[in-house]
Amino acid sequence: MTAVLPATATVAAVDLDRTLIYSASAAGGTDGLQVVEHLDGAPLSHATPASWELLAELARRAVVVPVTTRTVAQYGRVRLPVVPRYALCGNGGVLLADGVRDPGWDEWAAATAAQAAPLLELLAPLEAVAGEPWVRTVRSAEGLFGYLVAHSRDAIPAGWLTAAGAAATAAGATLSVQGRKVYVVPAGLSKAAGLLRLRRLLAGEGPAPRLLCAGDSLLDAPMLLAADAAVRPAHGELHEQGWTGARVQVTAATGAAAGEEIVRWLLDRV
Repeated sequence: MTAVLPATATVAAVDLDRTLIYSASAAGGTDGLQVVEHLDGAPLSHATPASWELLAELARRAVVVPVTTRTVAQYGRVRLPVVPRYALCGNGGVLLADGVRDPGWDEWAAATAAQAAPLLELLAPLEAVAGEPWVRTVRSAEGLFGYLVAHSRDAIPAGWLTAAGAAATAAGATLSVQGRKVYVVPAGLSKAAGLLRLRRLLAGEGPAPRLLCAGDSLLDAPMLLAADAAVRPAHGELHEQGWTGARVQVTAATGAAAGEEIVRWLLDRV
């Protein structure tokens, strides 16, 4: 990628799941919401109609960058109101520029992930419980990290989470719980690292563009701290831990209403 932003530009980096878009359960009900993602023909993710209108307006005033743990295929299912010029998938490990995967970025991500233990080792604590009745599936993503999907968040044993977290740390990785998903990601392969790298590339030889961020999970925390200003919803992994930061605000609303509040917050600060 060679594009350079003007010095006055603002980058609005936004996590997707449970920040901008919501499953029916995370949304707090789907009455009045619009479907923004389908899987196998069935509605999967939702947002308020107002948040989608506001997101389109935000994209006209700022460089909106979705920053997600989703794979490229999973990201492609989401029908955003505009196609972002840039998107970071795979927890910052994949850059899409105008919808096209950047091969140079893939090389950087592979080298970064290699600083942690091999992927098979990272997956070992997840694979060890793959046959348990509370586990739905265990998968790898983009060849960079792994995740487990449980049948429900409450079904995930606390003792296993503690042990898996210790194993992840020892392997140079980070463990994060997002709803019923448990991610194990190489520590250097973070949303913050990817976003700040993109920010430097977009700045070229000039000053870095202003950075606004939004997210709800432990994987989002470094990104929120790196922003000039940030916001998180009053739900999710960070909220459960009482996490905050000097430049991080918290929404008043929860569920899909928090997603709308986040977009309004970003738009007010562009």
